[in-house]
Amino acid sequence: MRPAHTLEDGQISASNVLPAFETSLRFGASEAELEARLGWTRSQLERPDAIVSGASTYAHFELMHAKPDYPSFVLAAATAHTSASLGVVGLACKTLSNIGQALTCHSRYQRLTNRTAEYEPRVSHRRAEIRERRPGEASLGSMLVSDYTLLVAVHLLRLAANARLRALELHTRRPTLSAQEQAMIREFTGAELRFRAEHAAVVFPRSVLDVAISSADPELAAYFTGLLERALPAEPGEAPLLRAVRLQIRDQLFHGTPTLSSVAAKLGLGANSLQRRLGELGESYADLLESTRRELAAGYLRDPSLSLAEIAYLLGYAEQASFFRAFNGWYGQTPSAFRALLPPGAAPAAPLKRLTPRG
Repeated sequence: MRPAHTLEDGQISASNVLPAFETSLRFGASEAELEARLGWTRSQLERPDAIVSGASTYAHFELMHAKPDYPSFVLAAATAHTSASLGVVGLACKTLSNIGQALTCHSRYQRLTNRTAEYEPRVSHRRAEIRERRPGEASLGSMLVSDYTLLVAVHLLRLAANARLRALELHTRRPTLSAQEQAMIREFTGAELRFRAEHAAVVFPRSVLDVAISSADPELAAYFTGLLERALPAEPGEAPLLRAVRLQIRDQLFHGTPTLSSVAAKLGLGANSLQRRLGELGESYADLLESTRRELAAGYLRDPSLSLAEIAYLLGYAEQASFFRAFNGWYGQTPSAFRALLPPGAAPAAPLKRLTPRG
């Protein structure tokens, strides 16, 4: 392990794994065994800014899964977490007004402390889902950690709300669980289990989004949000050409939907040449246009001075209804619903241009 201020892919802050490390010592593991199998020592994990690999967390859970009473270990480890386990992101979430804002905050900033997975809140008329996207092979360790993190999410939401929130469903990627583990999950979460899911997820009633957070503090929330927004790194490893195309799309959206030809011309390339070079990088112009619009939309909605009509305009849509349809496809909710869940004081994710009529 080594200190780091910006995490790379596949890494996680040691504060995230300390609760499971400590708990495993009470359920049959020794410090010598954990050091030999994982390379973890207490002194390393407790070091400021320490990080561990995602692979070592998977190996940890595979090790504990082979020991007696794994379900009790998982529950004890999950409930050992506090908001501080998630670092400054967790502390920021507990200052927000309600659970919906906390989920949005975590989704946006969790990559500052955890690059092993992404957690996306998805909202429908009756349900609020926290869906995990975990890259890489679906190994046993990966699937065990997925289920564990969902239990941690349920526990942390209960701490924030100071209430025993109950889930509707828990989706696991595993084909089956032991009867003991199934009983533990149902008793702890209240959820019905769904097996062989494409993505791990926990589903709550939509009303959970409006549940107040007992430690809400608007001034601290604004401070933390500004701090986290400034700390967000640029997308790691993005090819210079992709970055250049995204910037051209962003700048040309102000005048309507930019075409492949117009972007290529600004870059001194022919349209066919640009399309070919994007293909060599595994991208297409249409996908870059959509993903750039999607990311800008989330950033623009953080600026309360912009109306939805203005945002549609800034994204190059001729009609507000077209923006609404696209946004619902990206995030599974309307722009208004997305904005309502944003933490107070959230800064725009990209420089905004003020509006003048299109010529």
